[in-house]
Amino acid sequence: MGRGVRSQARLAADEDKMRAIQAVTERFRSRGVDLVHIRFPNDELPLAGCDAGKLIYVFADGATAVCPYLVFAARTPQSRYPDSDFLVGNILTGEVAPALDAYDLAGTLAMGANPTCAACSLNDSCGKGCPAAVISRGLPIGAVDTEQCPKAEGYGRPLLQIGRRSR
Repeated sequence: MGRGVRSQARLAADEDKMRAIQAVTERFRSRGVDLVHIRFPNDELPLAGCDAGKLIYVFADGATAVCPYLVFAARTPQSRYPDSDFLVGNILTGEVAPALDAYDLAGTLAMGANPTCAACSLNDSCGKGCPAAVISRGLPIGAVDTEQCPKAEGYGRPLLQIGRRSR
């Protein structure tokens, strides 16, 4: 997402390749390496939650974000949101701590505000996935993270449709 939105179709690994990478890297867990497979195919629920507000990010120009991925996602051509929705100020021009403290994460990132999540038996324990992924696909905040939620219709990465040749 973000900077790679235009090259994603050419550079993204398919689901089988992602699963192979995950299987190969899992062997390092027994050696004490803390693995985090971000945006890999998910067959289990509940989903992880959003870490926005825990990943305070300062850009080179001083702009300060509640999450860099939200800013990158908002800058994609199909986003419905301006990047300023996720920026709280600039550390080079003023104090940002009050804006960070006042930022309404729960109100802004109302993940799971959709019928699929509301009807799911795991709704109360599910983290609802990544709002940046939802935003980068041009969907409204609160929509299902269909790339990660196996309960969602259209689950998984979009696949190239291959049809039979008519004779």
